[in-house]
This record gives sequence, structure tokens and C-alpha cells, in this order.
Amino acid sequence: MKNLKYLLSCCLMLFSLLMEAQTLNLVKKDSNAITTSANQKKVLTFKEHNIKGSYPVSIAFYKTTHIVFDAPIKYFDAGSNRIICDRVEGVDNVLKLKAAQIGIFETNVTVITHDGKYYSFLVSYNESPNKLNITMAAGLNDAFEKQVSDRPEKIVFSDTYYTETEMIHFSKKMIELSKTRHTIQHIADKVGKVQFKLMQLATKEGKIIACISMKNSSPLDYGLEYIKFYMRDKTKRKKEVSQEIELKPNFVYLEQEGAPDGRKLGDAGAYFNFVFMMPKFSIGKNKNFEIDIVEKDGSRNMNLKVDYETFYYQMNKL
Repeated sequence: MKNLKYLLSCCLMLFSLLMEAQTLNLVKKDSNAITTSANQKKVLTFKEHNIKGSYPVSIAFYKTTHIVFDAPIKYFDAGSNRIICDRVEGVDNVLKLKAAQIGIFETNVTVITHDGKYYSFLVSYNESPNKLNITMAAGLNDAFEKQVSDRPEKIVFSDTYYTETEMIHFSKKMIELSKTRHTIQHIADKVGKVQFKLMQLATKEGKIIACISMKNSSPLDYGLEYIKFYMRDKTKRKKEVSQEIELKPNFVYLEQEGAPDGRKLGDAGAYFNFVFMMPKFSIGKNKNFEIDIVEKDGSRNMNLKVDYETFYYQMNKL
């Protein structure tokens, strides 16, 4: 009798354990189902408007492809180091692309410009690409299909963030200002009947702008070799090395005075105005801002010296 009771007790215990195990298994399955369902809810599907397409661009090893944008390039990235991808030196809104080796795998290039626009390109190798000059300036769809020669492009120069059109406008304004208000009268140099004169100094958002006139009243043409700008020591003592720093303009504008009559720069009887835009600089009391003018195949060389007082007290704000 005792054995029967013991056996019954063992059966009941085993049944209880089996029921508990089955319950735990069901709970685990439900938990997995909930987790799976939760994970599935986190995976979202891209809509058509969420996907931005890429424009196909072919590049070569022996040729360079240029892409012109409507604003300065703020960020760019290439998906492979087997392509050369960089801004054009001195110009902020033109990107150059070139294969670093013959035959490369397809990759991508991403560009973001200062006006917040995003561009994506799918780059493949082709030794004879049919598009070497691409403009994105008129918008993505138009620019890619439209020929570059159909319209002038907007080139943005480094260190200015102005377009060429804007800088030409500033230059014309400088020349007009020189005609109506000659704030600088005393800085000129003349050899024979050829004269160079500093007409105006101005600043525009930190940039230095100089307006110089060239008048050739002689019967002999004046071939201009170069005009260069320097910051030089005003005086130097004996056995002391004079220091100079060359200041390089990033924009030059040339305009003939009066109605164009076919005469070129330096021709006998010609009168031209120059406008030079330079990155920001300043001079101390012991320095001069100097302009060297050198004649090609001649000796009618000239020098214009701008002292501390003239530089600061006769400079206008454009």
C-alpha cells in the first residue's frame, strides 16, 4: 500500500514538472514572438521620395573631368582612393575628377555646397568620356543635360566668396569712384610720357582693392612685363637686410578709359585702368605698401610707394 502511494506521489510530481516545463516553453515562445515583432516594427521601408539618385559620371586616367557648382564647395568625399577628387586650386566651386590608375571599379562622389545643396555622383571608368565639363549651376536635371557652352558659368574665387560678375561690379564701382572723388593725389610715377598713378584704395569685407591708372601719352608703345605688390621696410640701416613680402592679387580687372577704340594695353595714346583685389593685409609704421611696374624689353620701370598714413587714412570702404 505504501509502495502504491509512493508511486502515485512520484507520478503526480513528474506530471507537475512536465506542466511547468510546458508553461515555460510557451512563455519563451511568446517572448520571442514579441521580440521578433518589435524588431520588425523598427525596420522601416524607404519611400520613393526618401531616395536621392546619383548622376553617372565617367572619368579617365589621361583626361580630367570638371564639375561646376552654383556655390562654393563646403564638403566633398570620394568612395575610393583610386580616384583623384579635389577642388580646383584658386576656385571654390569647381571640382576636378580623374582616375589615379588605369581601370578602376565603380565608386561614388558626394558634394555639399555652402548654399546647402547636396549632390551625388556615380563614378565609372571610361578612357573616352563623353562629358568632360559638367555644370550643376542651373539645377540638377537641367545642368546635366544642357551643354556648358549654352550659358556663362558662375566661378567663385578662393578667399573672396564672390562670383566673377560681382567682382567686375566692384571694379567698375572703384573706377567710377576714382573719377568722382580722387582721395589719393600724390602717389604716381612717370617716365617720359608714360605715367602710372594710384587712384584709389578701398576695402570690401576685409579684402584690399587698389585702382591704378596707366596713361601712355608717348608715341612709343609700352609693353607691360608685370605689376607686382609688396610689403617692404620703409628704411634700412647699413648691414641690415631689407625684408619684403609679395602680395598676390586673386582678381584683376582691366578697362580702357573712354569708348574702346581697338587700342591694346600699352599702345601709344592708350589710357587704361586696373583694379586689383588682394587678401587682407596690414602694414606697420615702418613699412610701405609698394607697387612695382616693369616694362617688357625696356627700362621705363616705375615704383609706387604707399606709406602708413595714406594706407589707413585715405582708404575707402566699398
